[in-house]
Amino acid sequence: MKKYDIKFILIEIFSIIAASVLIGFLISFLTQDDIETVLNMGVFFVILLLCFFTLGLFFFGNNLIGMIAKKTMEKKSEEINMNHFSSFKAEAQFTVGSLLRIDAETGRIAYVSYQNPFECQVVSAKDITDIKSDYIKGPFGGTRYVYFEFYYNNKRVRIPTFTSRNMYSLKSREVLEGISKGDTFCDILVHAKNVAM
Repeated sequence: MKKYDIKFILIEIFSIIAASVLIGFLISFLTQDDIETVLNMGVFFVILLLCFFTLGLFFFGNNLIGMIAKKTMEKKSEEINMNHFSSFKAEAQFTVGSLLRIDAETGRIAYVSYQNPFECQVVSAKDITDIKSDYIKGPFGGTRYVYFEFYYNNKRVRIPTFTSRNMYSLKSREVLEGISKGDTFCDILVHAKNVAM
């Protein structure tokens, strides 16, 4: 499964620049200014919209992109008739979000990354390998990252169930919840793989 898509990022940047230039031209056209003022207004609005876009991603990015990803997942699920599924929404702090849907009856897996929320990738569970849940160990027996993962076409797909900037004890409620979620989805993936075989 492909996790990153530069095309989506470039479309966002191009849209901002195009909108900025258009706003600059409209304002200068309405005020009857010369070409130099038009160009200055265009540059000003490019910088302004880039600042707003950056702040918007910082404050609202995951929610906005999450809604787009959810709609993409719903549309694709209807297309391929996913009826009996388990869903997982990974919106852990400090990570890029993703949606995972596993149909236990057919063994199909659908995946949408927030880095490309307009694309839903569907694979058969029989094509995935090395399903596991784990955490990255920190000093003094703690962790700040719990995940489950699998490999598809020799590429790792890792989905976090708990992340933090601070170290948490392995016995803390947050880490235990993350481990439990990871184990549950590993079991669902293994079951889907057995069904698909």
